[in-house]
Amino acid sequence: MGNTFILVHGAWHGGWCWEKLRPLLEAEGHTVIAPDMPGHGEDRLPIEDQNLEKYARTVEALIAPLNEPVILVGHSFGGMIASQAACYIPNKIKKLVYISAFLPRAGQSCVGIAKSIRPTFHEKLVASGHDFILSADGKTSKVAPDSCADFIYDDIPRDAALMIAKRLGPESNAAQNQTVVLNDRFNDIPKAYVRCVFDRVIDVMLQDKMIAETYCGEVYTLETGHCPFESTPRSLADILLSL
Repeated sequence: MGNTFILVHGAWHGGWCWEKLRPLLEAEGHTVIAPDMPGHGEDRLPIEDQNLEKYARTVEALIAPLNEPVILVGHSFGGMIASQAACYIPNKIKKLVYISAFLPRAGQSCVGIAKSIRPTFHEKLVASGHDFILSADGKTSKVAPDSCADFIYDDIPRDAALMIAKRLGPESNAAQNQTVVLNDRFNDIPKAYVRCVFDRVIDVMLQDKMIAETYCGEVYTLETGHCPFESTPRSLADILLSL
């Protein structure tokens, strides 16, 4: 019997970002669920009202009715969401997988983790003449097309990266600043991490720091940028299929 993969996207993205990876897993007989977090993709809830807990509860609601434990996969900020959701239903999680993702310890936030290695993604943006685009009320941020092409999708053709940039939406700043509430069961859930060594968003030094601080039984490496589901979906699929 195949596994069920729950794929959790990161900031500014939607479930659409897994379009190349999804069929590679399904072709091997696995079930894939790639939801939009509230306010992302096709979901029309106000993004400014969202936070980390609401995202995690969305994932929990998807997993809770399922009969068998799932492989819960988070990319980037999706690692925070997956971690929090796993604490709500640890008995339903077969394995947590982090794809160049934030892997938190108790009480940490995405923004807090990002600041532990300098320069941060934001500092890199500013140094290169870019910056986040903040909403007038300061509750959400967006990524400019050039920033997307230069940092998030810098290892695919630029015209393709700019097309993807058109699909990115705003992200809740509250969500990225909210801390996770982890429990003892979190430490018992098997974890795997996929390092992306040329990542310009979550530097590989930060990835390695998180791996060292939170035990991962399996660590894999891809020579890619931040989004291997787009640049090397076959290689990423092979790792997930081996779990």
